[in-house]
Amino acid sequence: AACSSGEEVYSIAMVLADCLGSDTPWEVMGSDISTRVLRGAQRAHYSAERARNIPASYLKRFCLRGTQEYQGTLLIDHALRSRVHFRQLNLNAALPDIGQFDVIFLRNVMIYFDKATQNKILERMVHLLRPDGLFFAGHSESFVQATHLVKLIERTVYRPALRGR
Repeated sequence: AACSSGEEVYSIAMVLADCLGSDTPWEVMGSDISTRVLRGAQRAHYSAERARNIPASYLKRFCLRGTQEYQGTLLIDHALRSRVHFRQLNLNAALPDIGQFDVIFLRNVMIYFDKATQNKILERMVHLLRPDGLFFAGHSESFVQATHLVKLIERTVYRPALRGR
């Protein structure tokens, strides 16, 4: 959630493709409130400088290097892009029926909301997680006020506290 221009979404997809392969069914959904940034994310075309922290083996395997007028850019390859989808979502509104998730990444966005709003967002998001799902937050985010919703299992990693939803 709150994926902005999509780099992290594609990075997550690269790890899944590497670990699970192409025969295992999986997909990644990125969301943001801004349709403008989502259009850019769907294009999957980035400055090579933005990919400097991606392992070289992933760049070689999952990206096409730009040439001529596209020198210094990269495009996420079609096979990986086909497993990634983007949706416009407002975290402060009721969420549409978008299914259940094994993992939700909501990193470095909750710091912009007060605790009451964080709780409302967490409640919406936790109900999208499967009972054994994981919720990842940013390093500067803490949900000690929301132990009725999420249980800290490791630094920045939570599980739903609610059972039998």
